[in-house]
Amino acid sequence: MIQKTPDAKKKSVVATVDGEKITLSDVDKLLGSVISQIKQQYGQDLSASAEGKKALVDQRTNALNSILEQKVCAKKAVTLKIMPTDADLNKQIDDKLKQIKEMYENDDAKYKEALKAENMTEDQLKKAIKDSIITTTVKQNVVKDIKVTDEEVQKYYDTHKETDYSKGAGADMYHILVATEDEAKKIKKELDGGAKFADEAAKYGTDGTKTTGGSLGFVQYDEANMDKDFLAGAKKLKEGEISNPVKSQFGYHIIMVKNIKTDKHYQPLADVKDKIMSTLKDTKSTALWNTTFSAWKTEYKVTTKNENLAILY
Repeated sequence: MIQKTPDAKKKSVVATVDGEKITLSDVDKLLGSVISQIKQQYGQDLSASAEGKKALVDQRTNALNSILEQKVCAKKAVTLKIMPTDADLNKQIDDKLKQIKEMYENDDAKYKEALKAENMTEDQLKKAIKDSIITTTVKQNVVKDIKVTDEEVQKYYDTHKETDYSKGAGADMYHILVATEDEAKKIKKELDGGAKFADEAAKYGTDGTKTTGGSLGFVQYDEANMDKDFLAGAKKLKEGEISNPVKSQFGYHIIMVKNIKTDKHYQPLADVKDKIMSTLKDTKSTALWNTTFSAWKTEYKVTTKNENLAILY
């Protein structure tokens, strides 16, 4: 038998769309720097590592699925007459490139270095952006008429009420975290003198809650992921009461609690309705898209040779 050369292996067909061949090289180009990262993790000779070879096949499978989706959507965008104009595509590509370059502080050298690290040229990046725009346009067209009724929201809420929307005893908790007890005492004195908690949190807070008025949201008194000393201090407080300094593993807290619940309760439907509607819409959209795309793959005679995704060169 004649041993295939690396170039010959790269030309191995892994799929066809309406007769158009997709090769292993097409797939690997889309992966960019992923293959080298896999080799760094599992060794340069992936034939010697079952885990490394599986990781490569998994990544190639995902890349091939993306290519198939893009190819089919590009054809459907034409037949459905929803293909964005060249002017619109160019504008969106330019806008996206601008956003990407801003990530690198508009430093051309950093931008080019990032492209190099991803084993990608700017032309390849532009094509990837263009493909993504077209695919998104087609997907949005497929799911544009999906609706979620109030009855469906109510049914989902009733079904998931116990598992997703029930809470134990706890309260809406606010805190101001500082490094020393003296700092905490100073803040407590200012609060006792009439200062607003949110203002003090913004002024002195040392964690992310300083921008949200010190809010930690609703926290159960038995919350496993919270510091036990912090929770013990919070549990002693009455409605609206502000604590003296409470020491935890993170430092010193001034704590305030509101909306205390002494036993199990449920989040009102009104508070979670928008989130449920979004969840249901996403679920419906995914199901409709999968069904539609499956039919389109049949229409365009999509075939795959997944065994060729394991070829090494």
